[in-house]
Amino acid sequence: MKLIDKYILRSFLVPTAYCLLTFCMLFVLFDLFDHLSDFIDARTSFLQIMRYYFYILPAMLVFIFPISLLLGLLYSLWQLSKNNELTAMRASGVSLMRLTIPILLVGLFSSLLITGLQETVAPWSSYWADQFIQRQKKGNDLSTRYALNLTINNEEQHRIWAISKFDLTTYDMQGIKIVQQRPDGSDLDMIHAEEGKFYDGRWWLFKVTIQKHDFYNNPVGPVVTEPQRQMTDWTETPDDFLHEVKDPIFLSSRDLWKFMRDHENLSEKTNARITVDMHVRLAMPWTCLVVTLFGIPCGIRAARKGALVGVMIALLTFFAFYFLMTFGQWLGKNQVLTPLVSAWLPNLVFASAGLFMLARMR
Repeated sequence: MKLIDKYILRSFLVPTAYCLLTFCMLFVLFDLFDHLSDFIDARTSFLQIMRYYFYILPAMLVFIFPISLLLGLLYSLWQLSKNNELTAMRASGVSLMRLTIPILLVGLFSSLLITGLQETVAPWSSYWADQFIQRQKKGNDLSTRYALNLTINNEEQHRIWAISKFDLTTYDMQGIKIVQQRPDGSDLDMIHAEEGKFYDGRWWLFKVTIQKHDFYNNPVGPVVTEPQRQMTDWTETPDDFLHEVKDPIFLSSRDLWKFMRDHENLSEKTNARITVDMHVRLAMPWTCLVVTLFGIPCGIRAARKGALVGVMIALLTFFAFYFLMTFGQWLGKNQVLTPLVSAWLPNLVFASAGLFMLARMR
C-alpha cells in the first residue's frame, strides 16, 4: 500500500469511526429512554441491559454504517480540500479517480461485512433482543417463550406437524400430532407423541402411538405404542419451526428463500411480499458501497462551501435514499414492480448518479 493510500484511509476512517460511535451511542440512548421503565419494573440487571444492547446493535449497523460512511467521507474530503491537500495531490500527477480507490475499497469491504452480519448474526441477535424486551414488559410471564398450536407443513416430505406447545429456547415440544402422507395426499401414518426433543441433529419422540391408514384414510391394523422413537430420516430442524413463528424481519434472505421453497402454495401477494423482503436483505448492505460512489463527487464539489453543506448533503441523501427504498418496497409488495427491481431500485438510482458524476470529474 502506498503512502498516499494510507494517508487517505486515515483521513477517511478516523471521522467515520467517530460518526459510527456517535450514532451507536445515540441509538442506545434513545432506545434506553424508550425501555427504561420496562427495565425498572422488571428489575433488570445492568449486565442484562448491556447484553441486550450488545445483541441488538448488529441489526442496527445496516442503517448506521451507511450514514456514518457518508458523513465521514464528506468531512474528510472537506478537510483535504480546506488544507489544499487535494490540489497538491493532483498537482503531483495523481488523478482524482486514483485517489478514490481506497475509499471505494472501504465501501466494498463494509458492504461485505454487513452482508455477512445480515446473513448470520443479526437475525438471531435481533430476535433474541425482541424476546428479551417482551419478557421485561411481561415481568415473570414466560408466555413469550412458547409458541402455542404451531403447525408446519413439510411439502417436500409430505409431513404435517401440529404441536400444542413449542419451546422457542430449548426447542422441546409437547402434545405432538404428525400426519405422514403419501405423494397422492392420502394419510400413511398418524403419529401422536407426548413430548419431542432435538438431540444430535435428530428428533426424538417420547410416549409414541402410531396408527397406519389405507389409501382411503381409514385406520389399518392395531395402534403401535413405543416409549420413544428416533426419527432418523426426518429433515426438519428447529429453525424450520422458528421460521413459522418469527416475524420476517428476524429472518435472513436465505431463511426467507427456504421458507418460500417449503411453501409452494403461497398466494401471489404473499409470495411477492416475502420475495421483496428477501431481496431487501440482499440489497441493503450494498448501500455502503453506493454511498461512497455517490458521496465522492458530492463531497469534492461541496468541499469548498464548508462542512455545513456536507452535512446537509448527507442528511438529504439519507432521507431521499430511505424514502425511495420504502416507496420501492411498497411498489414491489403491491406487484407494481418486480421484487428484484423494487428492492434494488435505490441502489441502482444512487449508484448510477454517483458513477455519472465520477465520470464527469476532472
